[in-house]
Amino acid sequence: MLARFERLMEDAVEGSFRRVFAAQLQPVQLAKAAARAMEQSQVIGVRGAEVANQYRLRLAPEDLARFDEYRSTVAEEVRKYLASYARDRNLRPVAALQVQLAEDSSVRGGSVRAEAHFVDLAPAARREIDTAVEGTRRLRIAELKSATGSIGTLWVQPSLRLVDETGASFALEKDAGVVRIGRATDNDVVLNNHRVSRYHAQLRWVETCWLVYDLASTNGTFVDDRRVAAGEPLAIRSGTRLRLGDHELAVVGDGGSGWT
Repeated sequence: MLARFERLMEDAVEGSFRRVFAAQLQPVQLAKAAARAMEQSQVIGVRGAEVANQYRLRLAPEDLARFDEYRSTVAEEVRKYLASYARDRNLRPVAALQVQLAEDSSVRGGSVRAEAHFVDLAPAARREIDTAVEGTRRLRIAELKSATGSIGTLWVQPSLRLVDETGASFALEKDAGVVRIGRATDNDVVLNNHRVSRYHAQLRWVETCWLVYDLASTNGTFVDDRRVAAGEPLAIRSGTRLRLGDHELAVVGDGGSGWT
């Protein structure tokens, strides 16, 4: 799906976009950030998993200026990508999808900050979403307590990385909220292993720590050899071994080498 997005972008700007953005912020980064924001906005509503409909992508002034000519094209292609992303994952946007690109001087050059919002809703729909947001928050807290036995500070793990035996490393930044792992290229952590499902697992920051959710993978997700059951996430911390199929990842804190 992400490869299709990249091809669409190339066709849309007749190949010139790559020249303009060589070694700079790429459209694929915008698409990934928007998809992550969509996942983070997910609530359990009366019609199942629902997500926000407006996505605001904040860019540094110099990045936004570089492709001002293509702003509407990029926004529309990200919108199409999000529609496909939601459809493939049975996520229901609460209203027609909107994507906006905005300038933000607090954003570091070469990066993007994505926000998701529930907007333009009728009063009754707004009340439903507000109820779903609160219900989902309570559900996440219950999952956290079940996974750790506590919702206090004991499990706070602010600086962690995923490391595999090749030395590849991915920082878990709690501000991201959600980290997606799998074989498909539109995951945040891409594992080129045929025993890893395209969309295998998800890490979600809940209050004080990262919880691991299995996404109905074929070969399972394991935390220290304990299988992650559907709807029953497990917590990770420094020293944890996370296994997807037969692909192992070490969870390490600052200064840890990760693989022994």
